[in-house]
Amino acid sequence: MKETLHPNIIYRKILQNEIKTIENIEYLISIIEKSDNTNARLESLKILYRLKAQGQTVFKTLENCVISDENEEIRIISAKNMLENYLLAGGKCLEWVLLNDKSSRLLKVLGKTLNDPKIDKYKILYAIYLQRLEKIAENLDLVSEEVPFLLDLEFSIENYNTFNWNSTSKLIYDEDIIFQIQDQHISELSISLRDQVPSSINLLKNLKNLNLSCNNLSDLPDTLSELTNLESLDLSWNDFKVVPDILNAIKMIGKVNFQNNLIQ
Repeated sequence: MKETLHPNIIYRKILQNEIKTIENIEYLISIIEKSDNTNARLESLKILYRLKAQGQTVFKTLENCVISDENEEIRIISAKNMLENYLLAGGKCLEWVLLNDKSSRLLKVLGKTLNDPKIDKYKILYAIYLQRLEKIAENLDLVSEEVPFLLDLEFSIENYNTFNWNSTSKLIYDEDIIFQIQDQHISELSISLRDQVPSSINLLKNLKNLNLSCNNLSDLPDTLSELTNLESLDLSWNDFKVVPDILNAIKMIGKVNFQNNLIQ
């Protein structure tokens, strides 16, 4: 086993039938549970996922990772594995994750997977996911329909700053995102350090002012045309070579800033 220390070597030898699968699944689990090398642990989990490895020991390892591991990537791949390969046994664990995990990225990944009307067994968990959206929305004083966009931005749902303008308006921000909530809707939004805008921006039906300056953008999502209340758009200091056609479909927009782009 000395030459099979790296998870990828184990995986290659399993595929080539050079070593027994069961024996080396145990070795992968040992890396996950005992190694201080995060990359090796993560790679081992990805291999278990690709192998669709079964067994009580594998399940317990995934359960421990989902509930208690500090690394976001490890929790995500463990949750995906449990969802797809251990749904019956891992239902209660996944419920806990959906209701309590602080990672917006993890919630985003699970939410997109569970939102599949063709898979009946996901319906209960998807309903719990929607409950969590309602809880996040309540904390932000926002309608729950707009929360998935914040998850797509990987907004910090537990660690953000708030400034109350008045009883109906507040400013919320973290390191990369600033938005104003007016009457429970995002009305103004500024995003920093992105190379693309999530298509789910169409959920912000009441958005009026959008600042996308300094984001290395070269195109815009087609869903931007659904922002029928958008009045101003700042696209300065980006990488646009042409004016996006989608802007012609935004009827209410009155001001667009294209300064310092690559447009000739």
